Parts: sequence; C-alpha cells; structure tokens
Amino acid sequence: MDNNLRNPTFSKPVITVLLIFGILFSLISIPNHYNFRTYAFDLGINNNALWDYMHFKWNYCTVMDPHFTNLLSDHFSLFPVLISPFAWIFGTYTLLLFQITAMLWGGIGIYLLLSNLLKNSKLALIGMIHFFSMWGIYSALAFDYHDNVIGTMLVPWFLYYIHQNKWKQAIPWFALILISKENIALWMIFICIGMILIYYKEKIKIRILSLFCCSALLYFIIVMTIIMPALSDPGRGYLHFDYQVIGDNLKEAISTIITKPFYTFKLLFTNHLPDSLYDGIKIELWLAVLLSGGVALIRKPQFLFILLPIFAQKLFSDHYEYWGINNHYSIEFVPIITLALYWSLNSISSFKVQKIIAIIFVLITFFANISFIDHRVSKHYKRGNSRFYQKTHYIMDYPVEEIYTALKLIPDDAAVSAQNMLVPHLAFRDKIYSFPTIEDAEYIALIPIDDDKYPFSKEDYKTKINELQQMPGWKKIPTPTSVLILKRDPK
Repeated sequence: MDNNLRNPTFSKPVITVLLIFGILFSLISIPNHYNFRTYAFDLGINNNALWDYMHFKWNYCTVMDPHFTNLLSDHFSLFPVLISPFAWIFGTYTLLLFQITAMLWGGIGIYLLLSNLLKNSKLALIGMIHFFSMWGIYSALAFDYHDNVIGTMLVPWFLYYIHQNKWKQAIPWFALILISKENIALWMIFICIGMILIYYKEKIKIRILSLFCCSALLYFIIVMTIIMPALSDPGRGYLHFDYQVIGDNLKEAISTIITKPFYTFKLLFTNHLPDSLYDGIKIELWLAVLLSGGVALIRKPQFLFILLPIFAQKLFSDHYEYWGINNHYSIEFVPIITLALYWSLNSISSFKVQKIIAIIFVLITFFANISFIDHRVSKHYKRGNSRFYQKTHYIMDYPVEEIYTALKLIPDDAAVSAQNMLVPHLAFRDKIYSFPTIEDAEYIALIPIDDDKYPFSKEDYKTKINELQQMPGWKKIPTPTSVLILKRDPK
C-alpha cells in the first residue's frame, strides 16, 4: 500500500494543490463581487435571506416579490440558514466564501475516495486536479452563489464513506445533501441506484444504499407535496417545471419519455425552440462532457445513469440558458465524470498506463476549460466574469471605490430599490428591491455607466433614468457621475 494513504489529507502535494486552486477560485469569485459583477438573481436573493436568518427572522423576499415572498418556497435549501451566523463576520461575501470552501472540500472528498479505491495517492492527486480543472466549477464560480453547488460538493464525501462501509459517517453527509436543494434530493435517488449497480456484488452495500434511496425519495415527496406548498403563496405551484416540450406536468413528461423514446433522444442533442439562434448549445455541452473525461461514461454506464436527471433537467428545459455550459447548471457533472473516469482506470492493471491516461485527461480537461472560458456557443456568457488571467477581470472601466463611498450615504435600515449588480451589496436590510421595482423604497441606487442594464435595453434604461429624475417626490443625492442615488422626499 502507498505510504501516503496512512495520512493522505495532509500530504504536502495535496496541500499545495488545494492552495493553488483555492487562490484561483478566489480570484474568480471575489473580484467579481467587489467589481459589481454579482447580481440580484441569485446572490442578492440569497444575501437578503441570509440577513433575515442571521436576525432570527422568517425570510420575506422583496427581491422576488410578487413571484414568491419566501425563498424556501422557490427552492427548499436550508444551507443559508446554517451559514447565516458567519455573515456577521464576512458580510455580503459570506456565501461566496462558503462556495469556494465547498469546492475545495469536494476536491478533498474526491481525493480520499480515489485514494481508497485506487490504493495510490499519486493517481488520486491527479484525480483531484482533474476535478478542479473541469469547466463546471469555473462556470459556477463566475455566476454568484447557488445551493446546488454546495450539495454537489458533498456527494464525494457520502460516496467515500459508503465505499468504506462506514454507514454512520455517511448519514450526516447524506442529510446535508438532501437539505441543499429539492432537486438535489431527487438526484440522490439516482446516485444511490447508480452506486447499487456499481456495488452489485456487495449485498450489505446494496441494502444500505437501498435504504438511503428510499429515504431520499420520501424526503423529496414530503418537501414537494407538503412543505413547499405550505410555504408558497396561495394558488402558486412549483415554479421550475418548464418542460413543455415533453409535457405540462411530471406525469405527462414520464409518459412522453416512455412512449416516444426516439423523439426524447433527439431532444438531448437538438434545439427544440423555434429560433435557430440557439442551435449548437446542446452539442457544446456534450463536447464539454466528452473532453472532460465523459467518454468513461460509456465504459461505466452506471455513472451515466446517475447523470440522467441532470441531462434531463438541462436539455429538456424550455429555457436555452440551462442547456449549455454557463453558470451553475453544470456543477453536478464535475464529481460524477471524475469518478466515472477513475473507476474505469481502476480496471487497468498497469499503474503506468493508468497514470498516462489520467495525465492526458487532466491536460485535455484543463485546456478545454480555458478554451470554453475564452469562447463558447452558450448565450449571454459574460467572459469577463471568468477570465481570471486577464487584467480586465480585476479592473473595471469606472471608479469602483467611488461607488462604494457613495453607497455609504444610504442608511443601513432604509428600504432600497437598486440596480441588478448593486442588490447583493445592499441586500443586508429588511427591504431590498431589484430596480425597476420601487414599491415603498426610500432610496434608488443605480450605476448608469455600467454596461449591464438588465432588465432594460440601453435605450429603455436611459429613458427610465430621465423619467426618474423628473418624477415628483424624489430628489437627487449629490454623488459622482458614476453613481445615481435618489431619495424619496417625505414632503
């Protein structure tokens, strides 16, 4: 046995890799927030919930009102509740820091699992580097904070303890994964079944995984049919079933998949929306999967089964934004592709051959990721949010410090309507609205010189600004031209 396996977590190579990627991940996420490249959807929403939880209050989500008034009715995740005490220390960066930490923690879990599986710490270290080099991590880091990222990063730890037959140690990781997000609980059913197919010769593992599978199913049903409806506004159903191409509800979707297999299979690769602008987005996802080691899914189809709900929720969606490799919608591929690749390598007897194949896929994965960062087919990709190796990622073309100084003119307890990129920074208050929603806001905060005018076009944004400044009942606070702050005149 490799001597490093006696204490694999704290070896110098492992610590070095963690430091390198920890710095790299921070260089993507933290400058984005500082430079106003995080947004109301979704860091602003989550930061506002964090503020409520840290004050022991029920979340009233003014950012998304009237779509929903409680964050838990949109996605049932308890992680912001658990993380909220740390917001007293880390402020609006809290969730981003936890997301980075979770990614590193997931890498450690991958390393430990592969060390135990392969009985070789060097090969496991290459596996961890492969995990850290995959596009899904960088796309997620470039776009705010999301609970499914945290849940996904805990999966390697659950599987690590399952592999070691340490059932009691697996339970807390299983529970944390379930509470990360309702669709992650659904995914856990497929993870458990997939691992049953991996361990089909081990009766004890099959029994334990069957128990976990049933528990995940029960949890998912309770959350979807009892808890979330109870938290939702009257008459409002689940907001995230947008799969008209296969049915209006889950029953119709399942029926379509079963009765129209060729049609369903075609949807995995082709643009099913009427606009040809979205051609090629799904193919880009498949290319990213294959280049990152997804070819191993053919050799180990059990892991392909695990990814079936992930492919389905992405590629059958009515929203093209889900199809490709943008944002957090690909994070679940990262641990599963890595495990599929190294489970395949485990069947090769020669360590030299294993090492060569592993290194080749690390290099392909890394350079493919850089290529995807520079160029991609997926629409609305903000290249500047990801390109950590360019100066423009760290320096904005307007005075950031000047804006922070101006924002201090807004009282901490005031209700505010803020432009998209300002919401995460101003979300630590009872009422924060995403402009143009104003409601009872006492202040309006905007960055007119920022190129991001969401949800307006540039022309409409300019028109709206002019209208605001002429509206009775509002007065302009003296600030630099880089920022516009309006205060409601109580008179």
